Amino acid sequence: MNVVFLSDRKIRIYNRKYLGHDWPTDVIAFSYPPFAELLISLDTAKRQARELGHPFFHEIKILLIHGLLHLIGYKDKKKKDQKEMWAETEKLLKKVKGA
Repeated sequence: MNVVFLSDRKIRIYNRKYLGHDWPTDVIAFSYPPFAELLISLDTAKRQARELGHPFFHEIKILLIHGLLHLIGYKDKKKKDQKEMWAETEKLLKKVKGA
């Protein structure tokens, strides 16, 4: 698996090309078995960390977990799915924190 850190400008290109959204996003997950790739915008991560009042590295961990959950099949388009995905994210964050 590759993890690639990008600017908002660069991730917006991928978001537009592959997902049809013409704006930057925080994380994009690509799966092409047996490989996978996570694209993470450092600009968005910094902004979200500031807005949420936690450290930048904590936000990076959240985005890594979020991307990994997408790779194993979690969705976040519907409210119910978002709730489930955030619950799993919190559970995994606690495990990472304790490691």
